[in-house]
Amino acid sequence: MTDAKIFANTMLTLTNNTKQHPDGTCRALQAAEGYVFLGLYNEALAEVASIPEGEQDDCDVLIARIRIMLHLKRWKKAAQLSARGAALHDSEDEFTVQRAFALHQLNLGAQAARVLLDAPEWIRRTGILHYNLACYEARWGNLTVARQCVQAAIQINSAIKKNAKIDPDLAELWN
Repeated sequence: MTDAKIFANTMLTLTNNTKQHPDGTCRALQAAEGYVFLGLYNEALAEVASIPEGEQDDCDVLIARIRIMLHLKRWKKAAQLSARGAALHDSEDEFTVQRAFALHQLNLGAQAARVLLDAPEWIRRTGILHYNLACYEARWGNLTVARQCVQAAIQINSAIKKNAKIDPDLAELWN
């Protein structure tokens, strides 16, 4: 197998672990990613569904399906898939972040906060935990705590400031 062929069959996840996939699975994941980029979420979902049943619980396949569910605003399904992914792939932390987000969108902020507070250490280093907690606190009307959380997130990662300024959950902080 040539280096180009190996690269074409490798997918990257949030943790930057590489995973070798069969040609058909790799093609379906790449097509799904392209469809998501174009906003064609049902087509992306069809591509992921075309992956053989025995690979549906693969980490990358679950992540792809969850991302599509989030775009389709199917929050309950995204939360369920994220919980399943976390149980099957405990070293892949993206499931934690996606589950908390989906729970938040379902107005289950207390559950979302618990998911994040139980999250692995790496999330604290990226600012994601503090940012998401700021969103929850702002939605609950705890603006002082929300400001503290968003400041902590920005201190960890200054790029978060741009998103914080336009996030509807945090709008009350800037008024």
